[in-house]
Amino acid sequence: MKVIIDGKTIVAEGKKTILDVARENGISIPSLCDHSQLIPFTGCRLCLVQIKGRRGYLPSCSTLVQEGMEVKTSTPRLRKLRAKILELILTEHPHACLICAEKENCDEFKSTIRKVGETTGCVLCPNNGRCQLQDVVEEIKLSKVNFPAVYRDLEIKKQDPFFDRNYNLCILCGRCVRICHEVRGLSTIAFIRRGSETVVSTALDKSLIDSNCQFCGACVDVCPTGALTEKAAKYLSLPDKKTSLICPFCSTGCVLDVNLHDGKIVSSQPSAEGAVNKGQACVRGRFTLRDVLYDSQRLTQPLIKRKGKLEEASWEEALEIVAGKLKKYSSREVAVMSSPQAFCESGYVLRKFASQVLKTANISSASCAAPYPAYQDLFRKEKIMPSLNYKVEDISHSDTIFLVGSNLSQSSPVVWLKVFQAVKKGAKLIVASPEKSLYDPHTSVHLQHHPGEEGTLINYLSRLFADEDAVSHNLLSSPQEGRDAFLKRLKSLTLSELEMRTGLSKEKLQQAYDIFTQAKSISVLFGFEAVPGSVGKRNLSALWNFSLLTGAQLYPLSLESNARGIFEIERHFSSQVKCPDQWDQGMIDQQIKALFLTGPYPLPKKAKPEFLVVLDCFQNETAQKADVILPAAAFAETEGVFVNMEGRVQLSERITISPGDARPDWWIIAQIAQQMGNSEFPYKKSSDIFREMRKTIPAFSHVSYPALAKGKEVFVKEPKAGKKKYILQKPSIQVEEPAKKYPFQLVLHYNLDYYRGLALSNALPGFQVFRDAHRIRICPEDAEKLGLDSGDSLEVLSPYGKIKGRARISNTVNPGLASVALVNPWYHNGRCLNVLPVKIKRGKE
Repeated sequence: MKVIIDGKTIVAEGKKTILDVARENGISIPSLCDHSQLIPFTGCRLCLVQIKGRRGYLPSCSTLVQEGMEVKTSTPRLRKLRAKILELILTEHPHACLICAEKENCDEFKSTIRKVGETTGCVLCPNNGRCQLQDVVEEIKLSKVNFPAVYRDLEIKKQDPFFDRNYNLCILCGRCVRICHEVRGLSTIAFIRRGSETVVSTALDKSLIDSNCQFCGACVDVCPTGALTEKAAKYLSLPDKKTSLICPFCSTGCVLDVNLHDGKIVSSQPSAEGAVNKGQACVRGRFTLRDVLYDSQRLTQPLIKRKGKLEEASWEEALEIVAGKLKKYSSREVAVMSSPQAFCESGYVLRKFASQVLKTANISSASCAAPYPAYQDLFRKEKIMPSLNYKVEDISHSDTIFLVGSNLSQSSPVVWLKVFQAVKKGAKLIVASPEKSLYDPHTSVHLQHHPGEEGTLINYLSRLFADEDAVSHNLLSSPQEGRDAFLKRLKSLTLSELEMRTGLSKEKLQQAYDIFTQAKSISVLFGFEAVPGSVGKRNLSALWNFSLLTGAQLYPLSLESNARGIFEIERHFSSQVKCPDQWDQGMIDQQIKALFLTGPYPLPKKAKPEFLVVLDCFQNETAQKADVILPAAAFAETEGVFVNMEGRVQLSERITISPGDARPDWWIIAQIAQQMGNSEFPYKKSSDIFREMRKTIPAFSHVSYPALAKGKEVFVKEPKAGKKKYILQKPSIQVEEPAKKYPFQLVLHYNLDYYRGLALSNALPGFQVFRDAHRIRICPEDAEKLGLDSGDSLEVLSPYGKIKGRARISNTVNPGLASVALVNPWYHNGRCLNVLPVKIKRGKE
């Protein structure tokens, strides 16, 4: 359609507002309440325009363009009207600096007077120089406020971590309220009171912590004033450079815009250009990037243990000692741990080093905390090759979503946003989880099953399809190999045992079944907690068969930033990645004598390796036991490739320098290989490694650095898909029942809040408050029986070990259960433990 704006003829397409079309064509219309991610609010009224043939003035942010429409955006009357509206807005906002005639002359003096308790002008405001209200005042050229100022004298909220709330600077644009409700799906904050008393607050004026705020920072990012201010960056210098990188803290692959000053990171915000996150992030990427990188526990120099103490050394000495010692051990006596948080280049060099130099089969990865090992083991045996690639965005177009074994609010908050988008469009959400979660209000059916019974639940759900005439529901319409045998085996499950096994009634399961039979598209999202350890293959086969029955799309959700990339490298080397538990007995029996660790591995108490090398970024408990520590460069200090959970290949560039003598992982490993006499590691930069990877690893054969640098969308190349067939395994899964000695069941969750040896809850006080770290959650009923209050010291005893922590009384946990998050999965005798019988007693302080 053709529209005329300020005499300029413009061709517009689609359903767009006047404000959108004007901005796309370089025509400026001031606005404070409008935002690209939000539904039009028409609150500030600054974007009023005049339309030929219509009376009065209309808000351009909510008025759609029409064929032949003639719009005027800057008549004398409009400019005068906007100025008066802005004056009224400023009556309740400190504005002395905004209209000061001398404001241009105070730049050289104002930088040192920002550390004040109260903001009474721009020079005292931490948002000075990055404030949209300042920009609008400048655009409208306001020089005087003709109405009396009213200072609201509201309490400044400083008790929560990560950001402060000073509603004396709030202009009630509603952006923070709307993004929390419309985009994040939480509604933590809202407008309260009415008229001139209206303010933004939480229910009952509780703290954000007590209101289930997830501190994603979306409200801070959309605030046009200094009402919401990041604590860590509040008094830092304004950035002099802006760049971007891939967030290293989970497998979503969010792109972050990073602000730097004098080459150091000041703060980070989610990039609107991020292919996955599209301007959204979570607490880790939004608020912890800078603090992690500059934490006091950073390793900056090689360290060698002399007479029981770690002392600084040169790279030459450290590399010589490591190479000399490793040469003395046979291939069976050395074990290597890779990190799923390191770049693909480092993972490849380490894997090559292990196979060609050390010649060891003792290779493990913390990426065991992902669905991929279960995929590899199961489908290699069954000769099935399912695709692991997908687009997270597709989830938002599903009409039914089944979530199993993942708490998205903590593990993958940006993936939750896609789920929420689908729910807003009318999709049904079915959640299978032993505990309640933040997204329960958006859930159609919550299958709150007994812990560890995910596979059993899915098989019983499939059992309903075996009973019903599924073909009439457009299911089972395309027979696959083994379907009839699988359905026959399902009928051996007795529905009368359903409640005893899973804690669910047939009626509850029927509710989910009824939704599935009406669905046109089903998305099944499952995380590591649905397919852990030895039961992983059984649970995964249940999920696979269910997807064949229903035509559902499976979305495996990994955790660490490069778990998928490490998997593709390991898949090429055609060796099964071992989980750390498979080392434990070898360590204790002294069959494994030397360890080379680049990822987290808590040493067994009885294990004392003869030689321990830790290549990492931070000091930790394991590093303190090392004979040699090699300091690694962190995510922003070197460039490299991540592969996110979708299979999307992403290049993250170097944006700052490493502290001290820290070096990239690949450089350190290559130097050791050369010291050991191997000439196949001649790399000078990471791109050299990637060129070799393109030749040797099929998954990366079509990928190049230049294409990634230009932002080209590239996914790893997968092996040719195999035929679809049902997997015939015993549908019943046995779990360990609590004995009298152990009356509770403990649910172990994988804690993603760490980076390269640094637990965020230990390093960042705000994070410890937010996550309530090291807390063991129990319900109020059990707490009363045990005589416990929140914060009391606890000991949780199981047949396999002990956990110490503090109690947290929570309504999300059922009676008879306890719940805790661990940085490493807990293994025992080749089995990943995610549910185990325990007893709980009060511990010592």
